Amino acid sequence: MSLLWIVADSVCADVLGCCGGPCRTPTVDRLAEQGTLFPRAVSAAAWTLPSLAAMLTGVYPHRLGLARWEQPWPAGRETLFDLAARAGRVVASFPFDPQFLFSRVPAARVAGSSQDTGRLLAWLREHRDRPYFAFVHYWWTHIPYLMWPLDTRRWRKATDVVLSALCAGPREREGVKRLYRHAVERFSESWLPRVLEAVDLDRTWVVIAADHGESWGERSGTDGVRQVFDLHGNDLAEEVLRVPILVRPPRGGPARRIEGIVRTVDLAPTLAELLDLGALPPDIDGASLARSVREGAPAVAADAVSVRNADFVTRLETPGSPSDLWTGYALTKPRQRLVWDVGRDAFDFFELEAQPSGTATVAERRSGEPPAALVERLRAEARRAVVGEFDAAESARTAERLKALGYLE
Repeated sequence: MSLLWIVADSVCADVLGCCGGPCRTPTVDRLAEQGTLFPRAVSAAAWTLPSLAAMLTGVYPHRLGLARWEQPWPAGRETLFDLAARAGRVVASFPFDPQFLFSRVPAARVAGSSQDTGRLLAWLREHRDRPYFAFVHYWWTHIPYLMWPLDTRRWRKATDVVLSALCAGPREREGVKRLYRHAVERFSESWLPRVLEAVDLDRTWVVIAADHGESWGERSGTDGVRQVFDLHGNDLAEEVLRVPILVRPPRGGPARRIEGIVRTVDLAPTLAELLDLGALPPDIDGASLARSVREGAPAVAADAVSVRNADFVTRLETPGSPSDLWTGYALTKPRQRLVWDVGRDAFDFFELEAQPSGTATVAERRSGEPPAALVERLRAEARRAVVGEFDAAESARTAERLKALGYLE
């Protein structure tokens, strides 16, 4: 059996139609009707690189030490790419830009950019009759929410327009959110059907997930929205961490909807088991959800950990310690959420309440002092944190590329 694994950038859990959201996404919804939907999964990180690393290894990002594009992934830490290749699958990945994501991950076997849809479709058609493991990072649900490749100048210009609109007032902010929802709908109804037509759905697992969600400054005020990473990356807000996960088996199956705590870090052991790729090391953080997919069993995790890292764009020096690198942690439980700002050693504690059935939205209200056990749970995670390998020269080159893309002034 093959796997087509699509991670749509910045897609919140509560926007898809199958999750009770406002977007018209019948193609995604049909996949959900033929498989298992986890509408309230929790991302392990607030931006793309550490989030995807956790998905592909089953290990929390602070244990990997990955926080910059140019870092090599930890030697000796197996990924699903490694397992799939060893199991005889043809491996290929299609990141948004081969210069960044997976640029130091040879096992990913980058075959092109996900923004080159023609190349992606050609690869899928060529390998339609062979067992493969294809990973696609879909980019066009990311700001500026436009569905066509943009050169550096046009990408930066369009992004600046969107960021300016967010700061202009409530009406303009609503316009940006509508643009975002249109981008999600185009993913489902313009891009995804073409991809599915190139796949033998009788012999292919289809997985759709998101690396993180998106925010528009409602919590901190739009004055705080000055750059791309103010929409995701710099905050451990609920809307940034909640994402959907959808797993459709070959030939389809019964519609299942699994509530409870599900984590993106669970995807690696789940897919390793479902595709019979072999076992990941026993020290991973994720737990297999294969029984949920096969039988509808409840999710097994008691909580989910998410992390934020420091100034991953502008700082070129190597962090001196894990606490320099990992500046925030969040702990999500079924009815509670705790956020720790490491620098201030301050905790924000929230009570959670699920909204009416059929939606992935979660309401939260600030509560009093957090339980000591939850505080210790996050402090224990911080004690497991590491700093990965950093190369100052490579960091400088990446910074120049980021300046060209508009992430840096």
